[in-house]
Amino acid sequence: MNLQKNRFKNEDILLKILSTEFSSKDEFSAFIAIDEVGRGCVAGSVVSCASLWILKDRLKQYSFKKQEWLSEIKDSKKISEKKRKACFQKIIYEYNYSFESIPVECNFPNNPEEIFISKNKKHIYLDQYENIGKDFERKSSAAFECISFALGEVTANEIDNYNIWNSVQLAAARALILLNERTHLNETVKNSILSSAVILMDGNHSIKLPLKFINNLQITVIKADDLFVSVGFSSIIAKVYRDTCMEKQDFQYPTYGFSNHKGYGTPKHLSLIQQIGISPIHRTSFLKNYLSSTLF
Repeated sequence: MNLQKNRFKNEDILLKILSTEFSSKDEFSAFIAIDEVGRGCVAGSVVSCASLWILKDRLKQYSFKKQEWLSEIKDSKKISEKKRKACFQKIIYEYNYSFESIPVECNFPNNPEEIFISKNKKHIYLDQYENIGKDFERKSSAAFECISFALGEVTANEIDNYNIWNSVQLAAARALILLNERTHLNETVKNSILSSAVILMDGNHSIKLPLKFINNLQITVIKADDLFVSVGFSSIIAKVYRDTCMEKQDFQYPTYGFSNHKGYGTPKHLSLIQQIGISPIHRTSFLKNYLSSTLF
């Protein structure tokens, strides 16, 4: 199920598989694609992007985007930084955002106690559906529109307080809450779409969700950011946004070279920490074996 001529082939196949499995023809017509970045860093925040994708034939009287960036969407880790940033700029331009105006939620939900176990979740091994996927592939002609996207951010201090897994879930929850606010459709249509949208994520672990989304079907797929354009889109938005934020930290903390490593624990970065201590944006819980002092 590799991405070829129809960029949304895998999304289409997955919706058809789910509709068959759940004996529904009309229930599934939208995805909320989630991806995060910064989980393995020793400095900076965790950032998650949630993007809402709807089958175009379900949208009436809607002004569709040109999506000229669509062919450039891949897993953010598999394209160069230059191409990734260029794609990001094309996307935010088409959605009328500057970098500073991109919607980012940093506060709500306030803590992991305000998110809840999903009531409807499933991990999909794509090879289990190889034969049915081939049958659907011949009929695949679906096109999706990204209606809206939003980011959720959890700081280094919060990561130290809540641990990294809780923080990853909290970042996704914040992105979902803001996505709901930034989806500008007729309220009845919006509620119908959001309540039935399939939450699609990379990996094999489901996450806790805001109360509004706990009944949504949550699907995890390993390498989803490579298989699905929708998740690849969220991957690029989250990655470039966070990288740019880390580059800006160079102005305040020039010693650490954040623009080079973006907060990851490279040998040079860790050596600097041992020599001069940490900054306020470092994660102390990740650096216990390297800490003797703090610079600030």
